[in-house]
Formats: sequence, C-alpha cells, structure tokens
Amino acid sequence: MKKTFLLIVAIMLLVMSTQAQNYNFGDYIYPFGFRTYTTPDSNGKLLSVTQYSFESQTYDNYLVEEVYIGHGMMSAKTTYRYHTKENAVISDVQLRQNRLTGSTRYQDRLILFAFPEKDKSFKWTETDRGEKYQCSSEYVYINASINHNSLFLKSIKITRENSYKVGNKMHRIIETSYWVSDYGRIITYLNWDGTKKVSSALDVLDYVQEISEEEYNTNIKK
Repeated sequence: MKKTFLLIVAIMLLVMSTQAQNYNFGDYIYPFGFRTYTTPDSNGKLLSVTQYSFESQTYDNYLVEEVYIGHGMMSAKTTYRYHTKENAVISDVQLRQNRLTGSTRYQDRLILFAFPEKDKSFKWTETDRGEKYQCSSEYVYINASINHNSLFLKSIKITRENSYKVGNKMHRIIETSYWVSDYGRIITYLNWDGTKKVSSALDVLDYVQEISEEEYNTNIKK
C-alpha cells in the first residue's frame, strides 16, 4: 500500500512538472531583459520611454519598470516583486516611485502576465490601488509589421477592464495588450469610453492587426 501511494505521488509530481515546463514564461516576459516602449502623441513626437529589467535579492525576484521623459530623465519607477504559479506571473508587492508624489508601497495581488487555458480564455479579477479590474488572457492571431516586415503570428491577448462612475455618468476603460513569443509585449491599446488609442508600443513595431485563424493559416503556408 505504501509503495503504491508513493508511486501515485511520484506520478502526480511528474505530471505537474511536465505541465509547468509547458509555460515558457521567459519567451514572453520581456525575453531580452530590457524592453523599450514609446508613447507618441498625435504628431508622432516621443513623449516617454519605458524600460524593463530584472533584479534578484536573496530569494525574491523583481521586475523593474522605469519611465524616462525628455533627455533621459527618469520620471517614475515601479518595482514588482513577483513569482510564477501555474500559468501566471503574479506580483504580491509593488513599490511605486514618482518624482512628484514620492514612493508608495502596495500589496495588491496583480497578474502581470498569464497564459490562456488550452481551448478557452483564462479569466480573473484583480484590484489595483483600489480599482477593480475584470481581466482575461486568450490566444489570437495577428498580422504585425516589425521593422517593415509583415509577420503572421499567434499572440496572447490580455485584456483589463474597469468601470467607474463620476457623478451620474459611467465610464469604461479597456486596456488590451498583445504578447508574442521572443518579442514580449509588443503593443498596448487603451479604449476610454469608446475612444481607442495606442498607449505603448515596441519601438520597432509599425502596426498590429488582429486576423482570423483561417487568414493566419493561409499566410504561413505561403
């Protein structure tokens, strides 16, 4: 009986280990360590650059987000303590630093990135600095132009939605980001009450267009 129990435990651990290895986080979470995103205004002028890097201290891992404006002046920095669990990268502590408001430490449970489930989207709810968001992660297909080269790719689309009321009027914000293996997060859109714009994008990205699976399959066979 004891040997049978130990065998079952060993098989369960092997299955869990195999499943964990299928989640190749390193290919999506800023795979080159440093990732630069730009936020242009309506005239295409550069407003800010955001740089991502990783740090380790003792037994903790951190994702560091630094925002630069003007001539290399850092205006804000956020340090996320994170760990991976099953299909998600989870931050349980955030240190937000701003040149104007100073430093504030939060202990929100934020999912920085999540793989979808195999045949359906992965959904969760999170609270970020008091604001509640409905979130999802799903596989989609895109036509992305990177350095003027058109690429047909399978992407992970992560959506975060928040609704709030000011006076008698309801407002709705939808943040949509596209993540691609070996490139990381390539673009983020912000839809505020129906007005959609690019809030950040990979500096070598020209555009992104969501396409059907049929169109994707047709183009990759060419």
